[in-house]
Amino acid sequence: MEQEKSAREILAYIECNLFKGIDLDKASRLEGEERRTYRLSQVERLLAEKHGSVALAVYLSDMFWTADEGRELPEHPNPLLSLKDQQMLTKEEMDRLRLILEIAGLCHDLSQHFVFDLTEAFGIKNRFWIDNKQLFEWLTTTEYEWIAMHTAFLLRKHAINVFIDSYYQPAQDGMAELFSREHRELIRHPDNTEIPPRDYVKTILNELLRIDRHWKRGHKLKLDPEVVILHDEIYGLIPLQFDKVILQAAQELYDYMDAELQGKLLAKGLRPNVMWRNQPKSVHRAADELLGHFAEKVREVRSKYLAKGWVEDVSLAFGYLMAHAERCLLGNWRNVSMY
Repeated sequence: MEQEKSAREILAYIECNLFKGIDLDKASRLEGEERRTYRLSQVERLLAEKHGSVALAVYLSDMFWTADEGRELPEHPNPLLSLKDQQMLTKEEMDRLRLILEIAGLCHDLSQHFVFDLTEAFGIKNRFWIDNKQLFEWLTTTEYEWIAMHTAFLLRKHAINVFIDSYYQPAQDGMAELFSREHRELIRHPDNTEIPPRDYVKTILNELLRIDRHWKRGHKLKLDPEVVILHDEIYGLIPLQFDKVILQAAQELYDYMDAELQGKLLAKGLRPNVMWRNQPKSVHRAADELLGHFAEKVREVRSKYLAKGWVEDVSLAFGYLMAHAERCLLGNWRNVSMY
């Protein structure tokens, strides 16, 4: 059986294989902005270089933590994370280890795409959202292109989760299937794309800003958030602008849902906090009936406002509207909180 390596041996292995030729003793004495700059330069290198088919950033972070959010320890933790084993290291070794852990931590969060502290990492406002102008400026001007790509990919992932929580399906799907027209390629993982780093980041940020401007324009027009979402569901995507006729159609559907769907299943015996398959059969029958009536209302609105070919029964837009109606029946209505 192979003897377990000591903390000192593991540290030496990391320094020899991942930081070869790098003066970690000198770097470990850096402070403030100089230390942050050094960390970023090393994370950039580790994201770009590979160990086989895996980025060195992943290889390093896997030595300390699982691939889960929160930097969870594996079943058999690295001795370098044991206080008892750390006591066997010299002061100089501990100083180098602290720096390596700082680098490994950011490698973990970036390579696994988990939200991290922007102030600590980049020295900017710690808000991971579209309205953080400092973040957008940093991503479009930084010399650390791999870090920018992974951060933009993470911002896209975070936005998709926000859109999911807000039931904003056109925005959710638009970001999930984001396509670079310039390079004729879907936005994939940074390790699996041919799109140049600057263009990759720009494609994600531009789409997020476009969605943000669209949402704010709806707010300026004093549109109910549900009407904005219905308008976009009818389009089947996030349009470049609001259409007056489509807004009329959305408003008519909104009025119908507000009057005929919201709360109706409670009156039919819907049990809150009970899974749908365990609801009474009377609730299932009522839902089928109410959704059938809503489908007829969509067809009526389609005939009244929309051109031929719009919101066909087999279309994505029709599916969006029916899913919206289901949420309304279950009580998810007039509670959209985008940001």
